[in-house]
Amino acid sequence: RRLDIEAWRDAVLAACGNLDLTLGGPSLNLNDANNRRRTFYAAVSRHDLNPMLRLFDFPDPNLTSERRVITTVPMQQLFVLNSDFMVRVARELAARAEREAGNDEARMVQAAYEATFSRRPTTDEQAIARQFLAAAREEKSSLSPWVQFCQALLATNELQFVD
Repeated sequence: RRLDIEAWRDAVLAACGNLDLTLGGPSLNLNDANNRRRTFYAAVSRHDLNPMLRLFDFPDPNLTSERRVITTVPMQQLFVLNSDFMVRVARELAARAEREAGNDEARMVQAAYEATFSRRPTTDEQAIARQFLAAAREEKSSLSPWVQFCQALLATNELQFVD
């Protein structure tokens, strides 16, 4: 089962160590880069639904329905790969892994996995991470290899789906 947008966004923020669990208070705009509150507290407009909510099947606030429609469309993964939100949280996850592990690559991979999936990477996943980071270092990108790696972790089905 795929997580709904509220649970998935909260999981992404929690992985980065930035989820604000404060109870109550005013609704906040999801487009605000400083909004770390649970998605449950997002401001929802009936006339101008937030694009991220719309893209990930948030129900139309003008209609009543017994359940959400769930879609899997390419635009959702393009959002994960290209949105400012995902790049920002990937940077935050990379910084968290570096704070927790220093410059030790294996420990940084382990810290990123533990923060994202609440588990250690397997031996194969460690090897894949080393290969990914080595390849990313050779490419020219505006994102560091660690940010690219963290963005890839945040884009995985393991974070988006519950078994």
